[in-house]
Amino acid sequence: MRADCVNIGETIRELRIARNISREQMSEMTGISRSHLEKIESGVRRPGIDAYYKIMDVLGVEMVLKNEGKSVQERCAARAQEIFMNSTERQAAFMIHVLESMAERIDTLT
Repeated sequence: MRADCVNIGETIRELRIARNISREQMSEMTGISRSHLEKIESGVRRPGIDAYYKIMDVLGVEMVLKNEGKSVQERCAARAQEIFMNSTERQAAFMIHVLESMAERIDTLT
């Protein structure tokens, strides 16, 4: 699902309603308080990454948080997130191992 330029809370609320899940049920299924979910859906709060993934899991959707930053690091982080989200758990674990290994040896690579 693409939610470009859309309030993430509004998208979460629309998906929850489309799946006939009450806020109370969502709270129980995610472990996130009902009041916090209400704040997320109203746009008062943004979900932390853990809450975001719990909500997406319950809703059965995959959304990628886009980072439209201008720095090389921000663009790389956004691309890496996209790659990881489209990989298997085994692939993701392998990629992390490769990245960590490269990071440890970065001075010898440049």
